[in-house]
Amino acid sequence: MKATSNTLQIAAEPETAYRKISNFSALADMMPPQVQDFKATQDTCSFNVGGMAQINMRITQKIEPNLVVISSDEGSTFPFSLTFRFTPADAGFSSVVEADVNVNMVMSAMLKPQMQKFVDTLNQHIKTFCEQ
Repeated sequence: MKATSNTLQIAAEPETAYRKISNFSALADMMPPQVQDFKATQDTCSFNVGGMAQINMRITQKIEPNLVVISSDEGSTFPFSLTFRFTPADAGFSSVVEADVNVNMVMSAMLKPQMQKFVDTLNQHIKTFCEQ
């Protein structure tokens, strides 16, 4: 199941978003209260969500300052990837977040609206962070 965020125009340099997203250890202060036991290095992180799902992630691709791909790592409850695309524009850059989650059709139908909200919210957080 794929979900793609709305494209947002961001009045900042793409390097600002790239630096934040491409270093998990810089994200510790941004975790919502549902995230427990957050542990991170620059390229890996693990945490538990609401005591129900173990998430282990690894940055699998970086192209500075335009692309960061994050994939599930061993021990995750389900396989997934998150792709962040930052495209330079006249007055800053455009940002798109894509999630690809490997779940069955029944779960896909139930999760699709939440995944769409997740990628749109994540992209909005990137915009807010970059334009502060």
